[in-house]
Amino acid sequence: MPKAASVNVLIVDDQQSMRGISKYILGQLGFKSITEARSGRDALMKLENHPVDLIISDWNMDDIDGLTLLKVIRKHPRTAKMPFIMATGRSDKEQVKEAISCGVNNYIIKPFDAGTMKKKIEAVIGALQ
Repeated sequence: MPKAASVNVLIVDDQQSMRGISKYILGQLGFKSITEARSGRDALMKLENHPVDLIISDWNMDDIDGLTLLKVIRKHPRTAKMPFIMATGRSDKEQVKEAISCGVNNYIIKPFDAGTMKKKIEAVIGALQ
């Protein structure tokens, strides 16, 4: 069985269309267990009730943004080492540095395709096959 099929992914994005695109791409890559969250606050609630191995979160969201979500996740022992990929429409070097200093594992610029997503995920969790 491919490794991707055994990984539980949490997609966090306030835009339903982006969650749909991400879910579709992850499905193409072999992921089977994909949970969606519409905000940082929603993601924190989902983390309480769903097993998660990888988070792919948008940066810019209302209520709790991706960077704040990352900081909260890094503070809890149960989630401190959880792989976290930040997705954003901006390739601002200062933003990237800030995310790295807060413990992000990787960074992906929107829009992205399956090939880019696969490379970013494999850089964090290893080969998907």
